[in-house]
Amino acid sequence: MKKILILFLLLLSIGCHSNRYEDTYYLTYFYVEDCLNCQHFKKNVLPAIKKEFGKHMKIKAYDMDDEKTFDEMKASYQEHIDQIIDFNEDDYGYGPMVFLEGYFAILGAGNEDDYVEHLVRAIQGKELNKASKNETYYYLRKGKVKV
Repeated sequence: MKKILILFLLLLSIGCHSNRYEDTYYLTYFYVEDCLNCQHFKKNVLPAIKKEFGKHMKIKAYDMDDEKTFDEMKASYQEHIDQIIDFNEDDYGYGPMVFLEGYFAILGAGNEDDYVEHLVRAIQGKELNKASKNETYYYLRKGKVKV
């Protein structure tokens, strides 16, 4: 009887986690290696995103100072920036600039749990929580998150 109960609990826990997200989401971010907020994003926020979404979040990163990939990065950065409604040109080139593809963008990074909550709420179609003082939301012309 104990074995059946343990097996049932194991299957129940696996089932709950695997069904949390059905779709695959795409996150593209741009960073500067010596930027403290970018380091915070990579060290604290990114692992929290990976923990929450697992295989359901595909992540592409661009180092804005990498000379080897500069042309590719610049083209992708400009393509992403052009999607934004009312982009503040004073923010051009700052990071981390994070795009949840098809939803919205966030410049900067605050608390990792709150940041993950921003992404989850966007995907669920809920109103976003207030951005932290270290974050700026940007809305996309064809994004699912509306102002």
